[in-house]
Amino acid sequence: MCSDKCILIVDDEPNVRLMLRTALQSSGYRVAEAVDGLAALEQLAARAGDFAMLLLDLRMPRLDGMETLRRIRERHDPTPVVMLTAHGSIPDAVAAMKLGAIDFLAKPVTPAQLRAVVAEVIARSVEISTATSAADPPTPDTTEQRPSFGFDLARAKRAINRGDFIEAEELLRGILSSDPDTQEARDLLDRLLALKEREGQGSFRMLREWFPG
Repeated sequence: MCSDKCILIVDDEPNVRLMLRTALQSSGYRVAEAVDGLAALEQLAARAGDFAMLLLDLRMPRLDGMETLRRIRERHDPTPVVMLTAHGSIPDAVAAMKLGAIDFLAKPVTPAQLRAVVAEVIARSVEISTATSAADPPTPDTTEQRPSFGFDLARAKRAINRGDFIEAEELLRGILSSDPDTQEARDLLDRLLALKEREGQGSFRMLREWFPG
């Protein structure tokens, strides 16, 4: 079994997998590999919860990255996914984000770029998971009880991470309707609405840029 730092690399090119594996292992990450989308789905099903994230190539035989991502999200699998492609384009990036990708990198990727993105994605996932756990109401006495703002904010961030922008917008608007002075919720909503505007112009914004350190 992989540790929390295990990354699943999904790419049909052996040389690319070797480069990615070497770059990640040199930083202490454990790595698993799949040669295409079907093999990746099999590993995700057989080893649920083992992977901290996926590096998913867009162009592959049998099952390409976009369809693989679609099937991952249809299973309600929240594993963070970063798309990799030598054929990157803005429409592809927007489509991948709508399906729940949280970053989109064009090949060739340098080891430094790769390690920076992987570290940031994993750190963000841990932060959101911790925030959600910490904000959970300890004893939900009634189904009528409204969750705390912190819980709703954590849910909104998780929705953004999996690409469910509609749910995220509803949660953020709910927070602000009760407390218009919740600055973090207002900032997130502003950025979410800005993303929606730019989508119509064929532009996009990587989700990893949404949460300034």
